[in-house]
Amino acid sequence: KYMTDRAYSLMANLIGNPAWDLTLTDTTGKIVPLYEVGAPFTVVCFWDPTCSHCKELVPHLDSMFQHKWKQQGIKIYGVMTDGGKENWLKYIRENNLAGWIHVYQTEAQHNTERNSGKPGYRQLYDVYQTPVLYLLDEQKRIVAKKLTYQQLDDLITIKKQKTAANR
Repeated sequence: KYMTDRAYSLMANLIGNPAWDLTLTDTTGKIVPLYEVGAPFTVVCFWDPTCSHCKELVPHLDSMFQHKWKQQGIKIYGVMTDGGKENWLKYIRENNLAGWIHVYQTEAQHNTERNSGKPGYRQLYDVYQTPVLYLLDEQKRIVAKKLTYQQLDDLITIKKQKTAANR
């Protein structure tokens, strides 16, 4: 069973394939589907406000976003995986994570998904630890996964240079 589940987790998010749409709830209670995010690139960040690795990475990721990516039209779709809604909201406020699309899965959404027998985002995006970063292109195809924010930045730079050279 473990091997089968692991295989499904890896098959669901191959580089070049369309990313699975996520229909999650933002900080105001509004549903924000991933596929409605219009951007040349979307960074999907699965994170937990109580995770020590996330507490280290998220401020650096935000700095890259604020100082470079935002001006390039790149969006961050930040998915809270664990840690509780209050901790999540507090972390967002205290660290001034402005401009991100902050979302989470409500208990009702989780129950509906589980009862329908559909795989959840953890399986579809192979999220079994945090943080996990994905880079999606404009059509929401997976360009990269499980890289550092510095590696994502290098890849974005290369992709933009190739696009400019092809014009």
